[in-house]
Amino acid sequence: MKQRLFLSVLCILFLMYDAIPRFQIDFTLEGAFFSLWLVFAIMALGGNLSGLFFGRAEVRSMPEEDSVTELRKKQYSR
Repeated sequence: MKQRLFLSVLCILFLMYDAIPRFQIDFTLEGAFFSLWLVFAIMALGGNLSGLFFGRAEVRSMPEEDSVTELRKKQYSR
């Protein structure tokens, strides 16, 4: 999960690095599109960073039935 979030952050940063020097914010349709694109990119970046920093730790827990099955396999296997 953390690798996916980190990769998403890197992709968003690359897209912003590539797009920001090409556009200027003005009162045309292009400026409005870029402004909205920039807002959504910042929201996506914030969401991925919050998931990366404040996300819960992944805990792999085995269901009780699987643990009993694994224990039986260990007991009877040669």
